[in-house]
Amino acid sequence: MSVGRQVPPPVQHPVHTLRDSDVRDYPKNPIEFLFHAIVGDPDRKWGPLYRHVREARKAGRWREWTLRDLVNEEGLAVENRGGRNDGAYNLARELNDDIRPAQLDFSALIDKVSHSQDYDDEFFKKHFENLYVAVVIFVSKWFDCNVSLGNLAERDNIWTMHMTEQFVEYARLVAHDDSLNGKWPVILNDPSQRKWLIVGIIGQIMEKKIFNELLFGADQDIEQELERLDNKWMHKEGYGRKAARSITAKYGVEGGLVPKDFWPSVDDLTGRTMKILLPLYNVFREAFPAHAKREGYRLDAFQQQLHAIISYAGLIQVCTAVSPSIFHFLSATPGARMDYEVEEQSDSALYRQSKEFWDQRDNEWTANVNAVLSGNPVTISSLEKIEVPNSTQERRQMEYHRIRGARVKFAVFPKVTRYKPINRGTGLHPITPPTTNGSGRYDYRTDVEGQSIVDITKCKVVYYQGLIYPREDTTEDGHETLEEHMDSLFTKPNGLIGLFGRIFGFLFALGRRAFWHVLVVGGSFWMLFSFYAGWPFIRWLLVSYPIPLFWIGFCIYLIASANFRKNENVTAWSYILTPLVVLYILGAIQTLTGAPLAPRQEPDNWFTRWLGAPGEVGLFGDSPFSWNTTA
Repeated sequence: MSVGRQVPPPVQHPVHTLRDSDVRDYPKNPIEFLFHAIVGDPDRKWGPLYRHVREARKAGRWREWTLRDLVNEEGLAVENRGGRNDGAYNLARELNDDIRPAQLDFSALIDKVSHSQDYDDEFFKKHFENLYVAVVIFVSKWFDCNVSLGNLAERDNIWTMHMTEQFVEYARLVAHDDSLNGKWPVILNDPSQRKWLIVGIIGQIMEKKIFNELLFGADQDIEQELERLDNKWMHKEGYGRKAARSITAKYGVEGGLVPKDFWPSVDDLTGRTMKILLPLYNVFREAFPAHAKREGYRLDAFQQQLHAIISYAGLIQVCTAVSPSIFHFLSATPGARMDYEVEEQSDSALYRQSKEFWDQRDNEWTANVNAVLSGNPVTISSLEKIEVPNSTQERRQMEYHRIRGARVKFAVFPKVTRYKPINRGTGLHPITPPTTNGSGRYDYRTDVEGQSIVDITKCKVVYYQGLIYPREDTTEDGHETLEEHMDSLFTKPNGLIGLFGRIFGFLFALGRRAFWHVLVVGGSFWMLFSFYAGWPFIRWLLVSYPIPLFWIGFCIYLIASANFRKNENVTAWSYILTPLVVLYILGAIQTLTGAPLAPRQEPDNWFTRWLGAPGEVGLFGDSPFSWNTTA
């Protein structure tokens, strides 16, 4: 595999457009009709693809795979894949030709049986690029297949399809809608956009669950030691901290290539990633054309390829952990403006399509504004509301706010930057200006202490044409978050149980809001009434035990504030509320029973006069409840 390997161009099959008419609309028999009317149609959870699922169920080929099914299948035990001496190691062949769920032979992959003291930049560039290529090939096979869902009758409700909460959360982190240009539905309906969405999701999983680890697959002892070292030297220089962790990581791999718990960690993360992707795998298995199903579209192959990719990413992380260099991972932010210094496009065709769409709308807007200002008829071919400027200055402001440029639509893969110390320990020398070598370039000194900063990879992104200078009081035209889009989708109740469930959910939400309003308002009035009714007891406490109350309150304050600083809010509030609840209960018992309070001699000072004596009007007046304070 050569350095800087690029993603191979996709095979240009004609786009297979899925339609509702492609499948037979099976009528329901009386039992099914009654069952679905009461319990609900189980196929409806697949959104616009429910007709295809129903046909597959009627034909007897539908099976909704789960992780439990995968574990129970025979022949899926993980085995070591070694002894392959038939030429150079080829990861693409490993993923596509040999689908056994086995452990990759890392010694053949990197041509080493143990880690070197360090790895050069080209090593990391090659393997990070190859990892990215492997993910794109994997997603292209299993979730793209050049199948468009844009002609389904309910295509705008594609996000109502059954999917996990984790999938939605990761989609929110990697994608941004192109307002008025398909919005969120086109991200799942269009094969290219669907591919980059899922590539971005897998990239986020690898960044959060693999690359952010101190040593992926480390056992508990090594993991705790790495965390202890990292916390102990938190305020020290970064290269020293990384060097200490590097030594510990090398002990963790025990002279091999991966630590003790590496493969169990790979199995666990593969299972959790499959759980996120399985709903889409299940339904797309029926949506894809027959030629895709014949090309190894099986669950065991899906599991093996994902397992290989996760383990490959884990190996790369281990290599970064044993290196004394510092590696920084940075993902692009969906919706952010382009930054060519740190980003590169994964798919320029999608950006060109978005740019052409918005250029056409801007041309229409300009033509319509010119027509209005000149008194000519206006032809509106879009849904955009035409705002007519009243002056040349206002028109310039409107044109300024309509300027568009590249923004991030998909954060596909993170940027990796390597920071490596140079000539460490030689000390700093006086800074001298660089000298030219006669060719117009500068020669810099290489015999002084410093660092090199190398971009191993750039952020892989897909752009869309978005507003560069939107108005301060508005966002992009028609933009909505994924949560807002999913909340705006209306789905029909599925059966009587679904209808009752929706009514119950509405009433529950309404009652919950009303409950909190009643609780706040009623609780406020109740506290005022309790304070008024229990004033004799409160006054007796304040007059009889002012110093103990002050001392206990001060101690509670110190203890609670210490817990608040440690973010132990529950413990802090328990220290505050427990004595107040006890005093409230005692005061309520005394007030309701009329039990006499322990007589004490009241001092004659400003405090008692400020509170007011019994039978007199002080700060709060006297309570109508009689009580005895005479000695």
